[in-house]
Amino acid sequence: MEDQKKKQLQQAIFIFTIVVCLTAIATGLGSTTFSNYFKEVYHVTSEQRGFIEIPRESPGILCAVIVSLLAGFSDVTIGAVSQILVMVGLLVMGVFSPSYGMMLIFLFIQSLGMHLFMPLNDAISMDLAKEGEVGKTLGHFKSSASMSTMVTAFVVFAGYRFGFFSFGDKILKPFVIAAVLSVVAAVLLIYLKKIMPESSGKTKPKSKFIMRKQYMPYYLTLVAYGCQKRIKLVFGPWIVIELMGKGADTVAMLGILTSFIGAFFSKRLGKMLDEKGLKYTMVFEGIYMMVVAAALGVAAGALEKGILGKDGWMVFIVYAIYILAYLLEQFNMVHAFMMRQLAVDPSEVTESLSIGLSIDHVLAITVSSIFGVIWARFGAEYVFFICAATALVQMGVGIYMGKRMLSDGSTTR
Repeated sequence: MEDQKKKQLQQAIFIFTIVVCLTAIATGLGSTTFSNYFKEVYHVTSEQRGFIEIPRESPGILCAVIVSLLAGFSDVTIGAVSQILVMVGLLVMGVFSPSYGMMLIFLFIQSLGMHLFMPLNDAISMDLAKEGEVGKTLGHFKSSASMSTMVTAFVVFAGYRFGFFSFGDKILKPFVIAAVLSVVAAVLLIYLKKIMPESSGKTKPKSKFIMRKQYMPYYLTLVAYGCQKRIKLVFGPWIVIELMGKGADTVAMLGILTSFIGAFFSKRLGKMLDEKGLKYTMVFEGIYMMVVAAALGVAAGALEKGILGKDGWMVFIVYAIYILAYLLEQFNMVHAFMMRQLAVDPSEVTESLSIGLSIDHVLAITVSSIFGVIWARFGAEYVFFICAATALVQMGVGIYMGKRMLSDGSTTR
């Protein structure tokens, strides 16, 4: 009986690994090329480009509400539905050449599916973990996603460079391929529900929308992490593009290198969680982000003032720091792990992760604008110095969690 359960769990992990890879590839073929799609197909203006972020990012803010409304369904079931939504959005955009207004509607549908799967990804990953191997399991799935992202980046780069992919085609092949992969992921998730061990919570209903004061360490961490994430999504690339004058090919190659390194970094981080504990890992995260963000700030200030040239061997040091900063996304698994440790009821984990996603997207709208003003008025370096200062939150929460686990008598350090 025990051997059967072990075999069943291994099979479930294998199936979900394929799902994670398929969703990463679909994202690489679809979402990561949307900016070019908007420009080349719809010839959007800068004002329109800003407006497009509303239907594209609003599902992230609504995520907690939607997950709460679907509280009667299991994570795996909602995961399958999310992939169908992604498929519908991509298929319409890739095959039917919708009008600009209709495109925004199906962009919202695609984005809704993509954002809905984000908290489910971590929740299902942790459900599939053996006792004492949660970090290792999270690291395995993150590593698989990073490798898939890297391979897809090469495919996208070569496809558009050599003409196999083109936004001038009547049927956009990358979108269609991504839609097909999303359907396959949905089918695999339906199959996964059948084979997941009972102990993994395959039929576990989720709690409705709930926020507890006990979860405040998680929320505080997300606020700090949300500020730091602006480095990856907005201001880090702006150093390379604006201050260094490099093109999209340079950014793409840096992204490929980051995915490659991230595949190994995520495994090491997961192992650290299991072996060293949450306190050690979160303090490490805080120190890591403080050093990297401060280093980027120094580099940005030197570039802006002309102290550092745009070419030469020093540029590669800036690239290296940029890659290290981009790896911050791997720490998201640490926050999911912390939420699991804080959970009063296991059924509240998915809902709380979705609240975290909503917080992240609120910060995306507010903090990015504030940081943009700081960059323009005071200097680029201060954006990164503020992000470095927020890393104190991770260190403080890590120390608090260590004391909390000790007082609870937990074996997790």
